[in-house]
Amino acid sequence: MINCQHLNCKTSTSQGLTFHDSKIYEGTGLEHQSHLFQHDPTNQMKTLHKQPLTPSHLFGEGISHYYVWKVADERTGKRRVKEHRLIQLTWKDKVGFVYSLPDMKLIKEFTYDTVTGEGWGITFVEHANEFYVSDGSAYLMVWDVDTLVEKRRVKVTFERGDNVVMDVRYLNELEFVDFAKTRDGSRDDSTTTSGSSEMHEQCIDSEGTACTEDETNNINIFTPTMRILANIWYEDVLVSIDPTSGKVVHIYDLSDIYPIEQRHRDGSDCLNGISVTGERHMFEDVSGGGLEVWVTGKLWPNMYRIRLIG
Repeated sequence: MINCQHLNCKTSTSQGLTFHDSKIYEGTGLEHQSHLFQHDPTNQMKTLHKQPLTPSHLFGEGISHYYVWKVADERTGKRRVKEHRLIQLTWKDKVGFVYSLPDMKLIKEFTYDTVTGEGWGITFVEHANEFYVSDGSAYLMVWDVDTLVEKRRVKVTFERGDNVVMDVRYLNELEFVDFAKTRDGSRDDSTTTSGSSEMHEQCIDSEGTACTEDETNNINIFTPTMRILANIWYEDVLVSIDPTSGKVVHIYDLSDIYPIEQRHRDGSDCLNGISVTGERHMFEDVSGGGLEVWVTGKLWPNMYRIRLIG
């Protein structure tokens, strides 16, 4: 269901979206053309800030808002505050960047590796203090937020109607969501944490071995309403992934939002970009609730605000 749409920059090769403090941040790609944008979704996605990726030969990829805790009172060490940041991947150079928010000033550069050696998408899982990272393979890498070190990998699979289990490859832009969240961002505590052994079957550590008991306990903190949304490269779908088992539990068909025939006429490319909106649903009288997200794509003239039903 499309609630509304806002103008985007048609020349942007969108690689990732993320939301923070009522603003949408967009990361774009291509060598010598990669930028970070800050947009205002309350004002037709007006661009408030734009800055190039440096050095310019790098190909920008996925981005995500996140935060770290900092001690505000150095004397007592008792009061902690959130320091908001943005993390950005690059495609083949195995280098990433961390920026402060909202001013997008560079804090640090870091290196990383993945299954394919590439960076595609990234999303922040707040309650676990982890990033989930895609690289075009069927695996999601799970990084510790503080150290940016890989902790484990989750293999993403889909069970067809004939009971054949398929690996899901070309996972691209990612967004962690919780369908139990209310309009004010709090959770519906009637949901419970899942701890069944089935949830751990796809979990392996960075060395390719099964997760340890401590690592398994760590992933038990996900509830049944928590999902990783992912778009698949050159497919007009979003898949909803269980963050612990890696199983695709729902597929959203987005082919009617911006039909491929129209995209070809407009010179636009594939779907690529997902972000929460900060609202559970747009209208109080909408039956069935749902979760609102922004979606866009490479060279798309619009961002679309849609409602997903869990």
